[in-house]
Amino acid sequence: MKITRTLKYLGLSAAAAAALSISAPANAGYPEKPITMVVPSGAGGSTDTAARILAINIQEHIGQPVVVVNKKGASGSVGISYSLKQAPDGYMLMTGMIGGHVLYPATNLSAGYGPEDYSPIAMTQMNPNVLVVTGDAPYNSVKDLVDAIKANPGKLKFSHVGAGSIHYFGAHLMMEEAGLDKTAAIGIPYKGGKNAMAALLRGEADFHQTNLVSAIEFIKSGKVKALAVTTAERLKEFPDIPTYTEAGYPNVDIFGWRGVIGPKDLPKEIVDQWAKAVKETMERKGWIKMVTAVGDMPRYMGPEEFSKHIAKEYARYRKMAEKLDILVK
Repeated sequence: MKITRTLKYLGLSAAAAAALSISAPANAGYPEKPITMVVPSGAGGSTDTAARILAINIQEHIGQPVVVVNKKGASGSVGISYSLKQAPDGYMLMTGMIGGHVLYPATNLSAGYGPEDYSPIAMTQMNPNVLVVTGDAPYNSVKDLVDAIKANPGKLKFSHVGAGSIHYFGAHLMMEEAGLDKTAAIGIPYKGGKNAMAALLRGEADFHQTNLVSAIEFIKSGKVKALAVTTAERLKEFPDIPTYTEAGYPNVDIFGWRGVIGPKDLPKEIVDQWAKAVKETMERKGWIKMVTAVGDMPRYMGPEEFSKHIAKEYARYRKMAEKLDILVK
């Protein structure tokens, strides 16, 4: 599994992880027993890896072992729906992710939950999006691509992993900000990010907007060119990639994220205790090394900022889903 390879790569074994010291909790009475962290996706994936990295490192800051449990299905909604039904006592939390906690309920009226049904605790990491074309494509800037779309309405294609995915929204947000109609370029769905990228490389698509971690190796090899990144500033690792703001589209600022979320009505004392533990964990060199090794960027948001960010994202994507006519009723 990916997590096993990651831990081995970083010189950590399961035994070493289990041997981490446990200190006394900050608030008397909690936690008195191990805490379950539900991952709303399968074992071995990037969200699962993020959860296990956090679980390994946060134990001495929260005061008890954190046990990761996978509950996958329906874009994360199976695990999330299960977690939201649990008692808000701090002993069952979940790994937050943009797909399951924002995109799925924003695009599905029948999801059965929304941001008002859970308690955001802290964001831990982000993964910016990049707009990519093949290495030999005639486009060397966002302007070049936009001009080509304008000159050939309905002809250029972009690959994505399904209507309602961040790939899909990213491409449409770029076109919207450029003043293009939603039909200006045609979206072609593929099963999984790897297949969507492969479609671009095979020439089945003309452009693709994806998370940075999925594109890094292709950018380094020259197989794809990155025309823009959704971060506020240029990336240190890729200083030649301009930001969308530099390209004239500051509102194309979407990025994937992960964090810790609890059920509705989680007591403020527990929220604050976890937020503090997360922040302390994020200062550990081991955590930083492990997170960057799997392609994410550390990004802390406390409860208030994280809640506002989620609410803003949910409203944005619900509006876009309605405009793009992909809202599932």
